[in-house]
Amino acid sequence: MITPSKSNVLGNPTTDERTVTILLALALSANYGGASTHGDTLSFSLLSEIASDQVPFSVLIFEAPPAGTAPSFYTGIYCPGTTRDNGVVNFSLAGTEYTQGSAYSGALSTAVFFALVTFPAFV
Repeated sequence: MITPSKSNVLGNPTTDERTVTILLALALSANYGGASTHGDTLSFSLLSEIASDQVPFSVLIFEAPPAGTAPSFYTGIYCPGTTRDNGVVNFSLAGTEYTQGSAYSGALSTAVFFALVTFPAFV
């Protein structure tokens, strides 16, 4: 499970009358989801900065390897769940999903990922 905490929030959330947008550093868990989850659960439950309990309508996941570090070339795609705290991030390399239920290894285990998340502002 990927559970961003206050220490993962980069800067202050941007809020207007309709949306709340927040930039997060993602810390991957030890394993990639379960046997048939097709992703690692992304929960926003520890983020008090988010005044919405709605499912985010936009989650852009991107890799930002530090200078001098090779990128993993994995793509992360957010798949919304039924609540704000049970969507999943699906990782794939050239269209092939990472092995479900396995430990993160190789380039993916050291990759640096961020998420730009936008929620409806209403509760």
